[in-house]
Amino acid sequence: MRHTEKFKFFAEDFWRLIKSQNHKCALTGRELTPNTTELELKDPYREKNRADISNHYLVTRALSFLARHIDEKQIIELAVEIVQHRGKEMGYGIKKIKK
Repeated sequence: MRHTEKFKFFAEDFWRLIKSQNHKCALTGRELTPNTTELELKDPYREKNRADISNHYLVTRALSFLARHIDEKQIIELAVEIVQHRGKEMGYGIKKIKK
Protein backbone atom coordinates (compact mmCIF):
# COMPACT_ATOMS: atom_id res chain seq x y z
CA MET A 1 0.00 0.00 0.00
CA ARG A 2 1.37 3.41 -0.93
CA HIS A 3 0.75 6.33 1.38
CA THR A 4 0.43 9.71 -0.26
CA GLU A 5 -0.21 11.79 2.84
CA LYS A 6 2.26 14.70 2.94
CA PHE A 7 4.57 15.22 5.91
CA LYS A 8 6.76 18.26 6.40
CA PHE A 9 9.46 18.26 9.05
CA PHE A 10 11.53 21.36 9.68
CA ALA A 11 14.55 22.12 11.85
CA GLU A 12 12.37 23.60 14.58
CA ASP A 13 10.33 20.36 14.61
CA PHE A 14 13.55 18.38 15.05
CA TRP A 15 14.74 20.52 17.96
CA ARG A 16 11.32 20.47 19.64
CA LEU A 17 11.13 16.67 19.34
CA ILE A 18 14.70 16.01 20.47
CA LYS A 19 14.14 18.28 23.49
CA SER A 20 10.88 16.46 24.34
CA GLN A 21 12.83 13.17 24.26
CA ASN A 22 15.60 14.66 26.47
CA HIS A 23 18.10 14.11 23.63
CA LYS A 24 17.58 10.33 24.01
CA CYS A 25 16.58 7.64 21.53
CA ALA A 26 12.94 6.71 22.08
CA LEU A 27 13.79 2.98 22.06
CA THR A 28 17.31 2.60 23.47
CA GLY A 29 17.82 5.68 25.62
CA ARG A 30 21.09 6.36 23.79
CA GLU A 31 22.20 9.98 23.61
CA LEU A 32 21.14 11.59 20.32
CA THR A 33 22.94 14.25 18.29
CA PRO A 34 21.97 15.64 14.90
CA ASN A 35 24.54 13.26 13.35
CA THR A 36 23.24 10.10 15.05
CA THR A 37 19.50 10.70 14.81
CA GLU A 38 16.82 9.53 12.40
CA LEU A 39 13.12 10.42 12.37
CA GLU A 40 10.93 7.34 12.08
CA LEU A 41 7.30 6.32 12.37
CA LYS A 42 6.15 4.79 15.65
CA ASP A 43 3.59 2.76 13.72
CA PRO A 44 4.63 2.46 10.06
CA TYR A 45 1.40 0.64 9.18
CA ARG A 46 -1.02 3.16 10.68
CA GLU A 47 -3.72 4.10 8.22
CA LYS A 48 -5.35 7.11 9.88
CA ASN A 49 -3.24 10.20 10.65
CA ARG A 50 -0.07 8.36 9.65
CA ALA A 51 1.77 11.60 8.91
CA ASP A 52 0.92 13.26 12.24
CA ILE A 53 3.93 14.29 14.28
CA SER A 54 2.47 12.18 17.13
CA ASN A 55 3.25 9.09 15.03
CA HIS A 56 6.94 10.02 14.76
CA TYR A 57 9.89 9.74 17.08
CA LEU A 58 13.64 10.11 17.01
CA VAL A 59 15.79 7.01 17.17
CA THR A 60 19.46 6.25 16.92
CA ARG A 61 20.58 5.63 13.35
CA ALA A 62 21.45 2.02 14.27
CA LEU A 63 17.71 1.31 14.67
CA SER A 64 16.31 3.36 11.82
CA PHE A 65 16.06 0.55 9.26
CA LEU A 66 14.22 -1.66 11.72
CA ALA A 67 11.93 1.17 12.85
CA ARG A 68 11.06 1.88 9.23
CA HIS A 69 9.62 -1.61 8.77
CA ILE A 70 8.12 -2.73 12.09
CA ASP A 71 6.43 -0.92 14.97
CA GLU A 72 8.02 -0.31 18.35
CA LYS A 73 6.18 -3.19 20.06
CA GLN A 74 7.60 -5.60 17.48
CA ILE A 75 11.10 -4.12 17.91
CA ILE A 76 10.95 -4.65 21.68
CA GLU A 77 9.61 -8.20 21.26
CA LEU A 78 12.44 -8.93 18.82
CA ALA A 79 15.04 -7.53 21.24
CA VAL A 80 13.64 -9.78 23.99
CA GLU A 81 13.87 -12.83 21.72
CA ILE A 82 17.46 -12.01 20.81
CA VAL A 83 18.50 -11.64 24.45
CA GLN A 84 16.62 -14.81 25.42
CA HIS A 85 18.30 -16.75 22.62
CA ARG A 86 21.86 -15.35 22.68
CA GLY A 87 22.09 -13.13 25.75
CA LYS A 88 23.76 -15.72 27.99
CA GLU A 89 26.78 -15.72 25.67
CA MET A 90 27.42 -12.12 26.69
CA GLY A 91 26.17 -12.28 30.25
CA TYR A 92 22.66 -10.90 29.70
CA GLY A 93 19.27 -12.20 30.70
CA ILE A 94 15.71 -10.93 30.88
CA LYS A 95 13.29 -10.91 33.75
CA LYS A 96 9.64 -10.19 32.97
CA ILE A 97 7.98 -7.74 35.34
CA LYS A 98 4.30 -7.42 36.17
CA LYS A 99 2.57 -4.21 35.15
